[in-house]
Amino acid sequence: MISEGKGLISDLLVVLQTYKSSGALERGKKFYDEYSEVSDFFLKIRDIVLRNKKPRRLELNNNLVRYNEGSIAIQHYPETHEGIIHSYADRHQFNQKLYKQVMGVWNEHKEDMRV
Repeated sequence: MISEGKGLISDLLVVLQTYKSSGALERGKKFYDEYSEVSDFFLKIRDIVLRNKKPRRLELNNNLVRYNEGSIAIQHYPETHEGIIHSYADRHQFNQKLYKQVMGVWNEHKEDMRV
Protein backbone atom coordinates (compact mmCIF):
# COMPACT_ATOMS: atom_id res chain seq x y z
CA MET A 1 0.00 0.00 0.00
CA ILE A 2 2.70 2.51 1.00
CA SER A 3 4.88 1.73 -2.03
CA GLU A 4 1.86 2.20 -4.32
CA GLY A 5 1.10 5.58 -2.72
CA LYS A 6 4.72 6.70 -3.09
CA GLY A 7 4.64 5.78 -6.77
CA LEU A 8 1.43 7.72 -7.32
CA ILE A 9 2.78 10.80 -5.55
CA SER A 10 5.97 10.54 -7.61
CA ASP A 11 3.94 10.42 -10.83
CA LEU A 12 1.85 13.40 -9.72
CA LEU A 13 4.96 15.46 -8.96
CA VAL A 14 6.48 14.58 -12.35
CA VAL A 15 3.34 15.82 -14.13
CA LEU A 16 3.30 19.04 -12.07
CA GLN A 17 7.01 19.62 -12.71
CA THR A 18 6.46 19.03 -16.43
CA TYR A 19 3.72 21.68 -16.51
CA LYS A 20 5.92 24.06 -14.52
CA SER A 21 9.03 23.48 -16.65
CA SER A 22 7.16 23.90 -19.92
CA GLY A 23 5.45 27.11 -18.74
CA ALA A 24 1.95 25.66 -19.10
CA LEU A 25 0.58 27.64 -16.16
CA GLU A 26 -3.13 27.35 -16.93
CA ARG A 27 -3.00 23.62 -17.64
CA GLY A 28 -0.89 22.99 -14.54
CA LYS A 29 -3.16 25.10 -12.31
CA LYS A 30 -6.28 23.36 -13.66
CA PHE A 31 -4.67 19.94 -13.09
CA TYR A 32 -3.57 20.81 -9.54
CA ASP A 33 -6.86 22.45 -8.56
CA GLU A 34 -8.81 19.43 -9.81
CA TYR A 35 -6.82 17.01 -7.60
CA SER A 36 -6.56 19.27 -4.56
CA GLU A 37 -10.24 20.23 -4.35
CA VAL A 38 -11.92 19.10 -1.13
CA SER A 39 -15.62 18.33 -1.48
CA ASP A 40 -18.28 18.85 1.20
CA PHE A 41 -18.44 15.06 1.65
CA PHE A 42 -14.78 14.90 2.74
CA LEU A 43 -15.20 17.96 4.97
CA LYS A 44 -18.02 16.13 6.78
CA ILE A 45 -15.82 13.05 7.17
CA ARG A 46 -13.03 15.28 8.56
CA ASP A 47 -15.42 16.77 11.13
CA ILE A 48 -16.48 13.27 12.24
CA VAL A 49 -12.85 12.14 12.57
CA LEU A 50 -11.86 15.23 14.57
CA ARG A 51 -14.88 14.87 16.85
CA ASN A 52 -13.97 11.24 17.62
CA LYS A 53 -10.24 11.83 17.87
CA LYS A 54 -8.66 10.35 20.96
CA PRO A 55 -5.77 12.03 22.76
CA ARG A 56 -2.27 10.94 21.81
CA ARG A 57 -1.20 7.83 23.68
CA LEU A 58 1.51 8.28 26.28
CA GLU A 59 4.27 5.69 26.49
CA LEU A 60 4.68 4.90 30.17
CA ASN A 61 7.00 2.32 31.66
CA ASN A 62 6.11 0.98 35.06
CA ASN A 63 8.96 0.00 37.36
CA LEU A 64 9.70 -3.18 39.28
CA VAL A 65 10.68 -2.73 42.90
CA ARG A 66 12.54 -5.49 44.74
CA TYR A 67 11.79 -5.50 48.46
CA ASN A 68 13.82 -8.65 49.16
CA GLU A 69 14.92 -11.84 47.36
CA GLY A 70 11.39 -13.25 47.21
CA SER A 71 9.31 -10.10 46.87
CA ILE A 72 9.08 -7.99 43.71
CA ALA A 73 6.24 -5.55 43.12
CA ILE A 74 5.18 -3.42 40.17
CA GLN A 75 5.22 0.34 40.75
CA HIS A 76 2.33 1.82 38.73
CA TYR A 77 2.18 5.45 37.61
CA PRO A 78 -0.72 7.51 36.27
CA GLU A 79 -0.82 7.77 32.47
CA THR A 80 0.01 11.46 32.45
CA HIS A 81 3.09 13.53 31.71
CA GLU A 82 3.68 13.75 35.44
CA GLY A 83 3.55 9.95 35.67
CA ILE A 84 6.21 9.64 32.96
CA ILE A 85 8.46 12.11 34.77
CA HIS A 86 7.96 10.33 38.10
CA SER A 87 8.74 6.96 36.46
CA TYR A 88 12.03 8.28 35.05
CA ALA A 89 12.89 9.98 38.35
CA ASP A 90 12.41 6.69 40.23
CA ARG A 91 14.46 4.75 37.68
CA HIS A 92 17.31 7.23 37.35
CA GLN A 93 18.11 8.70 40.73
CA PHE A 94 19.44 12.24 40.54
CA ASN A 95 23.09 12.66 41.46
CA GLN A 96 26.05 14.80 40.47
CA LYS A 97 27.24 12.31 37.83
CA LEU A 98 23.84 12.34 36.08
CA TYR A 99 23.67 16.14 36.29
CA LYS A 100 27.11 16.50 34.66
CA GLN A 101 26.19 14.01 31.95
CA VAL A 102 22.91 15.77 31.10
CA MET A 103 24.48 19.23 31.18
CA GLY A 104 27.36 18.02 29.00
CA VAL A 105 24.97 16.78 26.33
CA TRP A 106 22.88 19.95 26.64
CA ASN A 107 25.88 22.25 26.30
CA GLU A 108 27.09 20.25 23.30
CA HIS A 109 23.76 20.61 21.44
CA LYS A 110 22.15 23.77 22.87
CA GLU A 111 22.98 25.85 19.79
CA ASP A 112 20.96 23.42 17.65
CA MET A 113 17.90 23.46 19.93
CA ARG A 114 14.95 25.79 19.53
CA VAL A 115 13.80 26.76 23.00
